[in-house]
Amino acid sequence: MAHPPSQFVTDEDGFKWRSCAGAAVFNSKNELLIGERIGKEGSWQTPQGGVDGGTKLETVADAAIRELYEEVGLEDGKQVLLEKIDNDMAPIKCRYKTEGTGSWLEKAGFAGQELNWVIFRCADSELERNPSLVCKLSGLNGEKPEFSAVRWESLDWVVDNVWEKKARPYQVLREACLPIMKRWEERCGELDLSGRWSRDSKRCVGVVEGLVARGLAEENAVEKAIEPYIQSWKQQATKRDWTVTTYDADGIKPRRELLYPMGDFEESYEGTSTLFGGTDGGVVQRSCFYLAEKDADEGIAHVTVSETPRGKEESLRYVKNGDLILRRTFLHSWRTDRVESTEVFTRC
Repeated sequence: MAHPPSQFVTDEDGFKWRSCAGAAVFNSKNELLIGERIGKEGSWQTPQGGVDGGTKLETVADAAIRELYEEVGLEDGKQVLLEKIDNDMAPIKCRYKTEGTGSWLEKAGFAGQELNWVIFRCADSELERNPSLVCKLSGLNGEKPEFSAVRWESLDWVVDNVWEKKARPYQVLREACLPIMKRWEERCGELDLSGRWSRDSKRCVGVVEGLVARGLAEENAVEKAIEPYIQSWKQQATKRDWTVTTYDADGIKPRRELLYPMGDFEESYEGTSTLFGGTDGGVVQRSCFYLAEKDADEGIAHVTVSETPRGKEESLRYVKNGDLILRRTFLHSWRTDRVESTEVFTRC
């Protein structure tokens, strides 16, 4: 595949540096997505590549988005979202030399590369939990594969283990991202789900279909979809954990109270459960975390993933125009289709 020439910069001493874009994707724990290079066991790095020149000049962000798709199959606006950076923050970039490596860069007359970092946030629950199930490493857009595996790692680990000649750009990334990572932690604590919420059944979509997928008869699903559904959310001292109380249809008597902590946990239940399945109770594996969400007022959502006998459910909650939006995605344990629904709650 023929590639357009890369853009480059020339320093005051006349040395040429190839312009390169690096895609830094962070998850809810502020860990970095890295890939192990094919044929170079133990060599881990982020997706990166040259900023295309020629007749159609790329921006650094365009190049990072393209490289992220070509090398690991992730798309901006779907599995990841561009991180919002303060306008007064300087570009994150660093030059590193490649002389003495015998690389094509050296043969092409480049002193090395100027790596420009572009920051993304994880916006996909499966990517957050297991990137190997989401990333496509076959090489897309006609490109050859770059990586044999992917995983999340702390920036400290990456700085300590990346190729020596490329360590400085990752040190620069770590230093520049300290306020970005701090701001993410603050945003997670600022998401305001607190209060008492009542479902507005007239504005909900796909609820009946979702209940049928979980085993309810259609007649029962229709009744359940329109009955009162009231919850109260109370933020814990950690500011990231929540206590959630669900009420009976009368909106007065508490039906159950649960703590939603960050990370993985088990939930025990008794009797019949529409969501979990069965009539004799049991234990469900659950996980809570935060994701970037483009539809939310604050760009962030609280996520609960439940592994049940009937299948896996993702419950994503965020605030939009003063309403609490609950978007559920249910994957059957015995089928491949996904059932999606959206519920709208108002404060009451």
